[in-house]
Amino acid sequence: MKKLQTLLLAITFLLASFSLTANAADAPPPGQIGVAPSMLEVNVGSKPVSESLRLFNLKNTTTKVKVEVYNWTLDENNEVKLLPPDEQSLDQWMLVNPLSFTLEPGKSQVVRLSIRPPVKPAPGEHRAIIYFTEEPVAAIESEEAKPVEVLFKLGVGVYAYADDVQRASSIQTIGLDNKLLTLTTSIANKGNVHTRLKGNYSIWKKESFPGMANVEKSIKEAENNKSVKGLVAAGKLNQTPVLPGNVRSITTRLPAIEEKGNYIVAISGTLDDENVEKFFTLSR
Repeated sequence: MKKLQTLLLAITFLLASFSLTANAADAPPPGQIGVAPSMLEVNVGSKPVSESLRLFNLKNTTTKVKVEVYNWTLDENNEVKLLPPDEQSLDQWMLVNPLSFTLEPGKSQVVRLSIRPPVKPAPGEHRAIIYFTEEPVAAIESEEAKPVEVLFKLGVGVYAYADDVQRASSIQTIGLDNKLLTLTTSIANKGNVHTRLKGNYSIWKKESFPGMANVEKSIKEAENNKSVKGLVAAGKLNQTPVLPGNVRSITTRLPAIEEKGNYIVAISGTLDDENVEKFFTLSR
């Protein structure tokens, strides 16, 4: 029987994150390889910029890792699309060390990067993605001994900003799909750097909704393990970035609600430091 290999792809940005999860019963759960921070934002100009990332191996096996850097964008489905480099792409300005390493169980590795533009950066945003890829282990003699191998690939988005930065985004529509239990926000970005809707959603029993002015306070109390009357669920909004010159719909999936009744779904967040507050009624 041929060895089954399952690829676990987790591209982390905000959160917003993109992920393809292994579906094998014997596969280790997601999250056994971690990276911090999950995203980098830096300012670039005439002077070099130094940053670092740390990769953590939370598995009980040794991991061999390869590091690669690419230019990228998002396609029409908000999925990462790799682009060829050019003189203004951030991947061409970055020096990364080390480019490969072995990580023992429970250990971590610092990866250092230096950004040195050889040309004057054009105003606005320059992007790169750093991939940490597990390299396949050597073939084992007995395939029955290890029928499933899980590989990981983590991507960290790096955003470099050069003067003059212009932020000019707006929300066109926000809607709740009662049937699919999804919140969808249409965002237009006319600036020269990416934007994202940061914040939370919360679901309340209608008769206990505290009003928008008290939503954030109530969510923080719940995060501190305090009982909040009427709060059914809360979570982070999908923070997929909207790149410069794009209009995109960003969808956040809500948890299932089993109990029949009337509810309020509230959004509380910011877009380019502008407050965004809205609520919808929901019947189950």
